[in-house]
Amino acid sequence: MNSDASGTVVDFSDPPNVPETALFSFNPLVYLYFMLAFFFVPYPLYRYVAHRLNWELNTKTPARHWSDTMYGCSYGVILFVFGNYSHCFSWITVVAFYPALFGYGLIAELPFTKTSLPEFSHWPLGMYIVFGIAVLIILAFAAFHIYLAAMQTVPFVAYYVCALIIPLFLFSMAILLIREVNNNWTRTQLHTWRAARAQKKKKASAAPPVLDKDEKTEQQDDADVEAQAGESSQQPEQPEQQQQQQQQNDEVQPPVNPYGARAALHLHHWQIFYTLAFFTRFTHPVSQVAAGIVLACYMEGICACKCSIASGRTRWRLFDAI
Repeated sequence: MNSDASGTVVDFSDPPNVPETALFSFNPLVYLYFMLAFFFVPYPLYRYVAHRLNWELNTKTPARHWSDTMYGCSYGVILFVFGNYSHCFSWITVVAFYPALFGYGLIAELPFTKTSLPEFSHWPLGMYIVFGIAVLIILAFAAFHIYLAAMQTVPFVAYYVCALIIPLFLFSMAILLIREVNNNWTRTQLHTWRAARAQKKKKASAAPPVLDKDEKTEQQDDADVEAQAGESSQQPEQPEQQQQQQQQNDEVQPPVNPYGARAALHLHHWQIFYTLAFFTRFTHPVSQVAAGIVLACYMEGICACKCSIASGRTRWRLFDAI
């Protein structure tokens, strides 16, 4: 019971009253509609249609289907809550979703589009044209959504645009992680800094002290006497030289890489459009159409392929989803 004795135990977001500037919102009934419209219905429907039309599909075991369903529910609840879909979910988004879903699948079956983003430099001309048109459409929608954000209260547009820092940060961390795994970057840098510091100290300690003229003459006389007395009793100091050489070799050799696998970045289209779906959070019809399109592109990757983030034994790939 609340402090106002209203008897309400759990309070959910009221969709009509949720502001468009809300960071998060949740309504269980709207969430059920959201998942039915954008996951539980299109998932088997797309796989059935794609199988009938002989489109490209990954073969999935029942365990793989169950795993993808759990991933889809997890991604779905995060997107629904922080994408403010309790407020902006509407029939317009649903109507735009299904044509875009099968339209994307049809475009993906064109001969020149059967490639991936890591092979960008080897794309055929047709793929470059499709990619350029897609980028222009995304930029047009992005400009319009920034305009919608600017129409809200003044701080919101700054938060809205700066939210792009989050995916950029995750992308940068993935690149750094790959560099660490493949090149043992952290240990190598520490070893380099320590070796340079030790070498600097060694040079400083080995530098001859500055002596006066009388001291130089006295030391020269002592050195001549010791040289004459010890010519017959000189012994090689090979053990000491070998130890010094071994220490120098240890300082030069880099540390052993403890990672037993290689990593590579393989960003896929469903992850890009999943990220964009957080920004189509307005009730304007154009924004709701854009939401249907990006959700369709996201779900096409989940339906046709898989939504795991790592695979392989000897070589694993970040964002390895398709």
